[in-house]
Amino acid sequence: MQKRLTEIEINNQDMSINQHIEPGKVIVLVLDGNKGKAFKCEAVLHGLTIVETTSGKSKRVRFEESVLC
Repeated sequence: MQKRLTEIEINNQDMSINQHIEPGKVIVLVLDGNKGKAFKCEAVLHGLTIVETTSGKSKRVRFEESVLC
């Protein structure tokens, strides 16, 4: 199984990130202030990209893909 979520480097001085827009792609950013981490993943072409939380903390990203007929 291929890992879709990638951790993004955070600027420690101001907790900012530097992420470029990628032409032709929809990128989902997860900024988790509880863990002090940031992640990115590409949204599915057709379907849902869901960020799941538990007790206000990011838990997982779920992908539900479908095919158009």
